[in-house]
Amino acid sequence: MSRNSELAAATLGHLAGLGVCHFVVCAGARNAPLVTSLLAAEKVKSFKVWHHFDERTAAFFALGLSRGGSEPVAVLTTSGTAAAELLPAAIEGYYTSVPLVLVTADRPEWYRGSGAPQAIEQRGLFGVYTPLSIDVQRPEDLSWVIKWNRKVPMHLNVCFEEPRAVDCVTGFKTVVMPEPVAEDEGGIAEKIADFVRGRENPICLLGSVPTEWRKAVKNFLKQSGMPFWAEATSGLRECKLLTDQQVICESSITALRPDFVLRIGGVPSLRFWRELETLRGIEVLSVSPHPFSGLARHSVLITGNEFPAKIEVDTQKQEVDSAKRRLESVIEKFPRSEPSMMRAVAELIPKKAMVFLGNSMPIREWNLAAPFTPHPNCFASRGANGIDGEVATFLGLTEGEKESWGIFGDLTALYDLNAPGFLSQLPKGRRRFVVLNNGGGRIFSRLPSMAGLKRDEKLVTENHHRHRFEAWAEMWDMEYVVWRAGKTAPEVKGGNVLIEVLLENSATESFWKEMA
Repeated sequence: MSRNSELAAATLGHLAGLGVCHFVVCAGARNAPLVTSLLAAEKVKSFKVWHHFDERTAAFFALGLSRGGSEPVAVLTTSGTAAAELLPAAIEGYYTSVPLVLVTADRPEWYRGSGAPQAIEQRGLFGVYTPLSIDVQRPEDLSWVIKWNRKVPMHLNVCFEEPRAVDCVTGFKTVVMPEPVAEDEGGIAEKIADFVRGRENPICLLGSVPTEWRKAVKNFLKQSGMPFWAEATSGLRECKLLTDQQVICESSITALRPDFVLRIGGVPSLRFWRELETLRGIEVLSVSPHPFSGLARHSVLITGNEFPAKIEVDTQKQEVDSAKRRLESVIEKFPRSEPSMMRAVAELIPKKAMVFLGNSMPIREWNLAAPFTPHPNCFASRGANGIDGEVATFLGLTEGEKESWGIFGDLTALYDLNAPGFLSQLPKGRRRFVVLNNGGGRIFSRLPSMAGLKRDEKLVTENHHRHRFEAWAEMWDMEYVVWRAGKTAPEVKGGNVLIEVLLENSATESFWKEMA
C-alpha cells in the first residue's frame, strides 16, 4: 500500500470504530485518496455517503444528521480555504455538544509556511471549537482519537502526498473504540434543592432540554409548583400534566419580580435572559449538559449527563398575571402581523411532524404565539445564534422523518440558497420550507440600541430587499405556494413544498407597539 492508502485506511478504520456511519463529502484533489477509499468501502460497509459542492453547507447538513441521530457524523473536505468553510458548523456543534468529525485533507508538513497552492495553516485551524485536533502525519497519530469524549466536534487533519491512482483501498480494519465513561453526578439533586429552598419568588427557564431529561424535569416542575417559561425546543412547552398557572409568558416574568432564576437545559432565547446580565440582584443557577453558564456575569453552573429523578423542594405558589389573555387579544386584533401568522403556520403542522425553527425571529415568535399543541420533536440552532446554515441543518434533521417543517426568515433563506442540493439524495418525505418574507431583518429595529435609527440607516442595518422565493423553488424542483398575511391558509400537498408567507410590516409594528 502507498503512504496515502495507509493513511486513508487508518482514518476510515478509526472513524468506523467511533460509530461513524454517515459521511458528507465535498470532493477535491487533495482528499481524493480518502474519498475514493470511502466510496469503495460503501459497497461492503453500512456507510451512507452524502455529497455537496459547498463545504459550509455540507458541514451544517452533517450537523443536522448528527443531531437527529445522536451519533457522530463526519464531513470530508479538500485542503485550503475549503477546510476553513467548516468553522461555522464547528462553532454551533461546540456550543450544542454535537459529535461532529471534521476531516480535512492537507498537504505534507513541509509545505507549511511556504505559501504554496492550497497550503494554508490547517493544523489546529478551528481553535477552541475542536478541543481534540489531531494532525495525522502517520497512521499511529490516529491513536489519539481515544481521547475524544463525543460531546464536541473533533478535527482530523490528514496530510496526504500528491494523490495517485493507486491510493484507493478496498478494505480496512475497524478500530474498536472504548465507550466514554459516564461522569459522576456528584449530588446534583442536593445542590439544586439547596439553591431553591427559601426563595420567595423563584422562576424556572427551560432552554433546549435533552429528551432523556424531560420526564425528570417535568416531575420536578410539577412537584415544586415553580412558575416556568419554556423554549419550544425544551419539549415541555405544551406539557399537559403541568397546570396553566405554572406556564408563563415572557411578558409575565417582570411582573412576578423573581429573586432567583433556575435555568434548565440550553441557553434560552428570550430577552429577559439577556437582561439578567445587568440584573445583578437576581441569582441564577444553571443545570445543563453543556459546560456554559450563558452569562458573562457571576452565576452558578451545574453540569451532568442526567437530571435527578427526585428533588425534595417546595416553593411558594405564585399568582401569574393575565399576560396570556392580553396576548390572545392582541393576536386577534392584528391577524396580519408576524406573530399572528406564526400561530397560523403552527396550526397547520401535524403533532408528529418534526419542526425546525430558524434563528432569529421564528424561534422567538413561535415561543410567543404558537398554540400549546404538543410538538415534542422540535429543534433550533441555538449554539451561537447564527442564521447561516439553517436550511442545511434542517435538511440533515429530516433524514428518516415522514414529515418535516422548517420555518425560516427571509435573510436566513438567502444565506443558504444552495442547501436544497441535498434533496435529490434524501429519501422521499413531506418537507415544508416556510419562508417568512418581511423584506429584511426587521428584528434589529426592535432592539433598544437600534430602535432610534433613521430610515436611511435602517436600509443598511435591516438588509432591506425585494426578493421573492418562487425562483428558488423552481431551481430545486420544489412546489411553490404563496400565503399572504391575513388570508386563509393555502392547501399544501406534495413532497417538497416551499411556502412563502408575505408579511405586512405595518401590522407587525402595530402588534409590538400594543404589546409594549
